[in-house]
Amino acid sequence: MTVTAADAGSIPIFLLKTKSIPHDGYEEFFSAAKLEGHELAPTFVPVLEHKLLEPGLDTVRQLLRSQHINNSNDEGTYGGMIFTSQRAVEAFASL
Repeated sequence: MTVTAADAGSIPIFLLKTKSIPHDGYEEFFSAAKLEGHELAPTFVPVLEHKLLEPGLDTVRQLLRSQHINNSNDEGTYGGMIFTSQRAVEAFASL
């Protein structure tokens, strides 16, 4: 018989997300927290699949090559880029 986290006195909880690398703030928080005196045992359950979309990457690639992302105030240019997630950074790095 397998011993589970609940058998060991911990309360197992599911985190419906992919574990962040190298550190996951949710894992750190819940591993350190207690509920009614019991430790929590977080388990990650990935529920989404992320993949790079080539048409979007091609658009960004073309804007960069044509220097349409710059600090000039020319019509048709973008003044910068804002990365809203680690996956956005990874996508940009793949260009």
